[in-house]
Amino acid sequence: MASTNKDKTRVAALLVRKGATILGQACPQCGGIQVRYKGKVYCTSHEDLSQVAKTESVSFDTVAAGMKEVLLTKLAEASAALGSEGDVAKQEQLVSLMAKYFELLSRLPKN
Repeated sequence: MASTNKDKTRVAALLVRKGATILGQACPQCGGIQVRYKGKVYCTSHEDLSQVAKTESVSFDTVAAGMKEVLLTKLAEASAALGSEGDVAKQEQLVSLMAKYFELLSRLPKN
């Protein structure tokens, strides 16, 4: 049992290093220490934190592809807004924003 408590403590410490916050309130079920990680509250005593602590591996290509998709969508939205905008100041803002989107797109790898 001491081994499992040690393991749970290690996992809780890992979560804190990854940005989890130790909460001041004890777990209402067992009185254990609670941590908040990515918006969810976990008890270090009775919940299995090993799955929570696993690191997701993300490739640069996956992130770049997602970013490209978002930028193209935003560029299309800004283009549509520019076509219907009558205020010159807002048109300038939209053109500046579109230029930034194009700049970011040009920096992404061509796949």
